[in-house]
Amino acid sequence: MRNSLQTLGRIKKFELDELQRRLATELEQETSLEKQRRSLIADYEQEKEFAQQNPGIGDFGAYTDLYLKRRRVLEDNLTEVRQRIEALRDKMAEVYKDRKTYEIVDDNRQKRRRKEIDAREQKMLDEIGTSAYIKKHQE
Repeated sequence: MRNSLQTLGRIKKFELDELQRRLATELEQETSLEKQRRSLIADYEQEKEFAQQNPGIGDFGAYTDLYLKRRRVLEDNLTEVRQRIEALRDKMAEVYKDRKTYEIVDDNRQKRRRKEIDAREQKMLDEIGTSAYIKKHQE
């Protein structure tokens, strides 16, 4: 029984490690998307200044439409990534809870076994002591 709990604990540890790797990947993707979004906003602000200084050169309205579409796509992607991150964190918490439960149950079983062994040893020592006492007083 003890081996099965240790095996389950190792499986949960492996699962937790795998989830951590996936989480790291998602966090990198979130950082990348956030960086792209900030860069897009900065580029837009530069273009806006340029368009204010040079009003007749280009069509700033078309650029603004394109900017808004790109920003919306980035924000949608960012929202999806954040939802996946949240789901991974929830799953990790669940797996960690299961793993901890297996460890606690295994620890309790080991303590109970140790207690039973100690009780048997004490009983055997008591019997030996009683036998020695009886032999000593019979002589």
